[in-house]
Amino acid sequence: METDQGERIRLNIYNPNISTSSSKVTCNSTLCTSRNRCLSPNSDCPYRIRYLSPGSRSTGVLVEDVIHMSTEEGEAREARITFGCSQSQLGLFQKVAVNGIMGLAIDNLAVPNMLVRAGVTTDSFSMCFGLKGKGTISFGDKGSSDQLETPLSGTLSPPFYDVSITKFKVGSVTVETEFSAIFDSGTAVTWLLEPYYTSLTTNFHLSVPDKRLPANVDSPFEFCYIITSTSDEEKLPSISFVMKGGAAYDIFSPILVFDTSSGSFQVYCLAVLKQVNADFNIIGQNFMTNYRIVHDRERMILGWRESDCKDANGSGSKGPSAPAKPPSLPPTPSPRTVNPSTRLNPLAASSLFIICFISFMCL
Repeated sequence: METDQGERIRLNIYNPNISTSSSKVTCNSTLCTSRNRCLSPNSDCPYRIRYLSPGSRSTGVLVEDVIHMSTEEGEAREARITFGCSQSQLGLFQKVAVNGIMGLAIDNLAVPNMLVRAGVTTDSFSMCFGLKGKGTISFGDKGSSDQLETPLSGTLSPPFYDVSITKFKVGSVTVETEFSAIFDSGTAVTWLLEPYYTSLTTNFHLSVPDKRLPANVDSPFEFCYIITSTSDEEKLPSISFVMKGGAAYDIFSPILVFDTSSGSFQVYCLAVLKQVNADFNIIGQNFMTNYRIVHDRERMILGWRESDCKDANGSGSKGPSAPAKPPSLPPTPSPRTVNPSTRLNPLAASSLFIICFISFMCL
């Protein structure tokens, strides 16, 4: 793969047997939570994790190794972390190849927690999502004084980055309602429960001037529209959430652009799906575009500030990089995704991919 600076990085499959710094996590370790599946105290500690996508799960063993990072000043830093070495992947992982999934939850085995225990960062991190599908993750970043904030609710178990939304606006329409939603960078698009899904999508549809695609087209998105010479993204209704505390969270990139399988015309879709597999709402990666999102776990707040991911507070461009496809990526629709670099005027595409350039801020 290639970084923004043009540096080419060769990605290899991780093999703990080859790594000279790796060590096994045995069943007698305090980090092993699946001891009931162990053959003996000295056996490799197994793990099993399920994901939101139906039937998607990963199983394997836990290992420990060194993660290499750099500060914003380019100084090398490293820490030992524990992670899962997958031996079997089912469900969506059989359709969409991923190089790995970084655990960022509020959990003992999550990367931020391990870096805090190692004494290399404070208990906060930020993720920045650029308009062209690239971004940064910075461990130890507590945000800036000019960012907007809302409290993390902490009402779900296990804990997630969930917040309270007091109302939302679509164009000139304000919907007075209150619900909670999880900010999940590992989910490609946004999922809403009823009645919030219908309320948001219907109000969006009523303000769209373009012709809606027939409902019988095989697509995961319900509201798709045909792009013509008169289509203009500026004419689409804006979407904004008002968070607990009164701060506004404006959505910069609610649509995705696709090419039809025949290639004869293009469509754009409101990238929101109806949540039927779980009982919670998810603010996905597409609704985080153009923001630096701060997860301050010490103050228990979620902060956000508009950013192109190249600013001094969140560039993180000096760390190692790796491409990733979120595990909750929906099935590829019949309209196939267009390469963002071609034929998308007058509407710009939003990528479903996250490319993270890993960096962190020292204590």
